[in-house]
Amino acid sequence: MENTSFDTNEQNNVDTAMTINGDTQITHEASEEFSLPDYVPEVRRVLLVRAQPLPESKYLADNSLEFSGMVTYSLIYTNDEGKLCALPLSTSYDAKVGVNSDTGSTIITTTVDSTTCRVIAPRKVSIKTKLKSRVMSFANSDIGEKITPRSSADELYIERKKEKINTMEIMNANLQNIRISEKLDITGEENIVPIWCDAGAILTDVKSQTDIVNVRGEITVKCLCTGENGEVILTKTMPLSEIVEAPNAELGDMVKAEARVVSLSISNEQTSDKNELFFDLNLELECEIARNGEIEVTKDAYSTKYNMETTYKSVDVFTATREQNASFTVSEGQKRKDKELSEIISVMADPVYEKSEIKGSKINHLGKLLVNILGKSTPDENGKWEYLSQSYELPIKYESDVGKISKNAISNCTFSLGNTNVRFDDENMFLTAEVFVSYSVYDKNTVELLDTGILKKESEIKRDSGCVRVCFPRENESLWDIAKKYHTTVNKLMEQNDISDQAQIKKSLIV
Repeated sequence: MENTSFDTNEQNNVDTAMTINGDTQITHEASEEFSLPDYVPEVRRVLLVRAQPLPESKYLADNSLEFSGMVTYSLIYTNDEGKLCALPLSTSYDAKVGVNSDTGSTIITTTVDSTTCRVIAPRKVSIKTKLKSRVMSFANSDIGEKITPRSSADELYIERKKEKINTMEIMNANLQNIRISEKLDITGEENIVPIWCDAGAILTDVKSQTDIVNVRGEITVKCLCTGENGEVILTKTMPLSEIVEAPNAELGDMVKAEARVVSLSISNEQTSDKNELFFDLNLELECEIARNGEIEVTKDAYSTKYNMETTYKSVDVFTATREQNASFTVSEGQKRKDKELSEIISVMADPVYEKSEIKGSKINHLGKLLVNILGKSTPDENGKWEYLSQSYELPIKYESDVGKISKNAISNCTFSLGNTNVRFDDENMFLTAEVFVSYSVYDKNTVELLDTGILKKESEIKRDSGCVRVCFPRENESLWDIAKKYHTTVNKLMEQNDISDQAQIKKSLIV
């Protein structure tokens, strides 16, 4: 007789579980030689280059994921006259990483690790940026079952052991674009000329509701200007309150959100009696939604009529365990690199997430703070000074209690920066920064499931109807184990032995 088989991976009456089938970190570069336009001053000395990545697109094909974006630069330098100048530049980047063929969705986080700039000629510079990208790929693994249906000609008498397990679903909200046009307050300043501008957003509260995500926080715009009284930093802070469309979102879903500046421009409008500065800001909001749910899976199966061969598989199932938006303070001191710098003009800092470490019920989110300080040197005996810059790298650590999780849990985390202050003494530099953290934790649980079962129709189980069999259960043996061993059913065992609860085991059983 021909063997009959069933495969729990076939697409019929299938349950699926969300799995993280890839978590890869790669290093790649963005580099370009830039020729400065004629209308900007020539470069005498580069003070600093600040780089920020802006992801744009991703393409999933076969066993690879291609993604690309832009790196935007703020080049701050001095010209031949020693005056402060700045120029925005940008270049593209692209990268490729291998992924599993069953990948359905991905989360890509790209950060700047280091940036170098070389002056080739007075109007030509070469900039190289080392980027790090983390690619998390998700897939819906089919872990349901398909059992050959019964028919009047061939009854298979299949018994199945079912169990409910928790799994999660990952969804993305619609990308939200925000445009803000406002005026900067320059009260008390005369003949202000903008040199450099920067903007950032911090998110303090992110909550899901039906089909939407509510995002709250604040946006800060800074502009470095020169005027009759020297350099001045103009700052404007605005509340952020947005509703992001998120089809299928529900109240109570876990949400992780990220805000990134797409573009920022400053315009200076001068008349005979008035000088005004305006900025135009484009911001993107991206939300990742995670929801847990129960599915029923087949742990085991056997036939009460035929002998059957079974195989099993291990499946990694992930659940969304915790999400949080919080803030903490970084306070560090380091030896001064250049004691000539005596006056601070501006501090630019970028937090970079690197990894998460799980220790018991606690998780440490680790990273670094890349700090660039722009200032002036100590005047010489003739009262002359020059612009200087210093760069520092400080560690970041945020610890949180996430309860009971496995050591194989995975965290998706981003840092953003709030207020930053720097001061010097004769020997050291001291920095205090407010860092905002947004993270999600996905816990991993490995479950053993039925993979395939092959029914041996040529090996029908023979029974002696005139015989009464008695079984003496072993320690930890369940009614399911006994029913499978003797090719009967759990319901029949309970009926024959007057048992009302499957967890109840007697010292001897009629089988």
